[in-house]
Amino acid sequence: MIAHDVQNLLDSLAMAVGRGMAVDDPEGRVVAHSVHYGEVDQVRARAILSRSVPAEVTAWQEAHGVAATREPIRVPASPALGMAARLCVPLLHRGRRVGSLWVIEGHGPLTSEEEARTVHDAAAIAALLDDGGGSHTLRRLLGGEVAVRRADGVLGAGSIRVLAVRIGGAGPEEVGDELARMRRPPAFTVLDRHAVVLLDGDEDARSLGDSLAARTRGHVGVSALHPGLESVREAHGEAVASARAAAAEPGLGPVACWPDLGVYRLLAEPESSLLGALREHPALVDTLETYLDRGGDAQQTARLLHLHRTSLYYRLARIEELTGRSMKDGSHRLELHLALKLARWNAVRSG
Repeated sequence: MIAHDVQNLLDSLAMAVGRGMAVDDPEGRVVAHSVHYGEVDQVRARAILSRSVPAEVTAWQEAHGVAATREPIRVPASPALGMAARLCVPLLHRGRRVGSLWVIEGHGPLTSEEEARTVHDAAAIAALLDDGGGSHTLRRLLGGEVAVRRADGVLGAGSIRVLAVRIGGAGPEEVGDELARMRRPPAFTVLDRHAVVLLDGDEDARSLGDSLAARTRGHVGVSALHPGLESVREAHGEAVASARAAAAEPGLGPVACWPDLGVYRLLAEPESSLLGALREHPALVDTLETYLDRGGDAQQTARLLHLHRTSLYYRLARIEELTGRSMKDGSHRLELHLALKLARWNAVRSG
């Protein structure tokens, strides 16, 4: 239905301005093309047949600023490529780029009135392509189907967090409605029974998580801060695991953040490097395990290790400093104890 509506709108626009046109998705695949008007160059013919834009043409377009622009931009002709001059109108919806509209201007640029009509109709095409707010590019990026280099022109560059909402009684519509209230709604999609939201690093993820939890009556997970889209799949895994922890542990609240998961972080990531800071201090590892195995009994631990109590307390303080965990916090002790046993488990090959 959406593809049909896009095609009808594109054909109507092409007829009104008398130019051949095409719509590409963010990865450069041809989504729709109009009937021919005037000049038909080699690039258009090849793109229609293959449903994709040749790499050398993409390089020419990007060299003229197409990938980063958020305003209409003209790409000059390239006789070597068999390509006439074009007008590129980025297809933007709710602040996200969902594709590009291409207008062949081989025999001269559009008039100001024609260009205004093109920009107006491009907005309607973008709304159709955006499929109610779900980002096709985000879904493909998380699935490993599109390169970060292609995705950052659509989703933006810079630090990121990923937020995941476990979809139970509520559906993605409630998530979309809540995101629509934002000044610049973020990209979101649905994967494996989770609504997945991509946030800029400076956005208040916790506040948004609280709003989504209240709106959906569900559980929300928030990833750690990551430097860019290169680690978006890792951030997605953290967010999904955090949402699962929120559902499993009421004490975490309806919104759980990856850095605060404690022992649940170890369960989600058994190869965690929590003990990495102790790797060069085997005596501290031995002290920690003995202390925890004896239920925190300092007297018994000191006797077994042949240590003075003062030396034991020094070692425990040093362990707290290196791991960032407190021996007075039961959840921290559980996290450290499980990390020690997982290290032993992982050191022995199965079978």
